[in-house]
Amino acid sequence: MINLLKTPLAYRVMTSLIAPFLPVLIRKRVKGGKEDPARIGERFGRTAIPRPAGQLIWLHGASVGETQMLRPIIARLLETPGRTILVTSGTKTSADLMAEQLPARAIHQYLPLDTPSATARFMAYWRPDLAVFVESEIWPNLILTANRAGVPLALINARMSEKSLAGWTKRLPIAQSVFGAFTTILAADEPTSRGLTQLSNNAAPNIGSLKFDAPALDYNREQRAALCADIGDRKVWLAASTHKAEEEIFHTLHASLRNDAYMIWVPRHPERGKAIANRLGTTPRSGGGKPRGNAYVMDTMGEMGLALSLADVCVLGGSFHPSLMGHNPLEAARASVPVITGPYHASFVDLYRKMSDFDAVMVSSEREAAKLIRDGLNGRLDDIVTNAQGFAAQSSGTLDRTIRELELLL
Repeated sequence: MINLLKTPLAYRVMTSLIAPFLPVLIRKRVKGGKEDPARIGERFGRTAIPRPAGQLIWLHGASVGETQMLRPIIARLLETPGRTILVTSGTKTSADLMAEQLPARAIHQYLPLDTPSATARFMAYWRPDLAVFVESEIWPNLILTANRAGVPLALINARMSEKSLAGWTKRLPIAQSVFGAFTTILAADEPTSRGLTQLSNNAAPNIGSLKFDAPALDYNREQRAALCADIGDRKVWLAASTHKAEEEIFHTLHASLRNDAYMIWVPRHPERGKAIANRLGTTPRSGGGKPRGNAYVMDTMGEMGLALSLADVCVLGGSFHPSLMGHNPLEAARASVPVITGPYHASFVDLYRKMSDFDAVMVSSEREAAKLIRDGLNGRLDDIVTNAQGFAAQSSGTLDRTIRELELLL
């Protein structure tokens, strides 16, 4: 819709006109398993949860990756007594995961639809003392409604592609209004810093990515011991965060490696687990399945740390189809697992460039990937692992800088 509308007023009018039809869309999403039927009201700014007294800080991330990145920020902000954190996201998977992981004094709600009525209702009810958006989650009505209410706004770990920045530049009136509403913008890379500085008419310093300061993923030791007993002494390669568009490539890799190693498959979207498992002739973890045969589908949320703890080598999905833009290699590096990525990793190209020792694990075909997987299984990528782990362990100070900036706004 942003592509068609160039001014805040035009956007507001258009979203008001389509608002009466949105309940139909939400009902379709419920039928498709993409919405929680018990929480539909939150999409329209309504909730049954009372607003806690005291200072309330609102953090918003699009989905699982962004909300996971918020966890250390939540912990740091809650060190001050009397605060409550409100976390919003837009997907059911992130909502389910937040329900398990959020600490005391933290609440999850679905992001309201970006209509004037829903955003006004949301803001009037929660009355946040600070609103923090992550990466590229830009919702004009919501941001401008918060700004009109006098709420300080921050955009942290801001990351935007050249295409996205160019699109906003073509629509300067709405871009300047929306990005100019932020009191603080902290960019994760230099191109985003330059682009948002121009669009907001304010400094948007490049302080680096919060992903550099993320801790190593944790996992349940008892569950790992049980899975190790089931897998035995077989070498394990991990297909991590795969997307539907590239699944055929991973089936091909599994077929070529099935006699060399055991495969653990973690789809990016858990709902793909059953179809993948059926193709492999096994039962997914979500259905109570255990490792057997030569493949195991872990389609449960929040267990990437467990999967990495079992792996001898990791192939990152989201990188083997032109429609995809790659995934973060640092999680595997922190787990001392060699990482292989496909040719489509535009979202992390700067990170891979800095991790020069990762050059050897960028591949352009299944054949190259299969060869490198075998190299990793046989210990021939150990030097790369050591160098990558050292790189990932370096603290960039981005988290500390982000916390300082947010505290200033409070």
